Amino acid sequence: MRATVWSDWLTNSFFRVRASPAAAEKLSQLSREMQQRLRQMIEEITELADLTPANTGTTWVAAGAPQLLTLQLGRVCVRYSISEDTRTLSIEHVIVLEEDDDLLVRSA
Repeated sequence: MRATVWSDWLTNSFFRVRASPAAAEKLSQLSREMQQRLRQMIEEITELADLTPANTGTTWVAAGAPQLLTLQLGRVCVRYSISEDTRTLSIEHVIVLEEDDDLLVRSA
């Protein structure tokens, strides 16, 4: 089984997934099972985004910084944004709510 690469990859729905360096580092410290499940969930999000028609109307969200969405799996919280225009899902922050031995890979 190959290791999960968090810096940049292309999904089957042709969305690019990019993680900030700090987020990629935090994700790489999680157990392999947790990483694989998060990656699967992120790819499912891009598949759903691909099925949703592009928003051609006006929105109530002001232009500027993209809205951060939250994906939570157990004690891991991933903050991300998704752009229909550039077909990019950007992982901005990863928060582990408690340093749990079951979540983090032991570096010994």
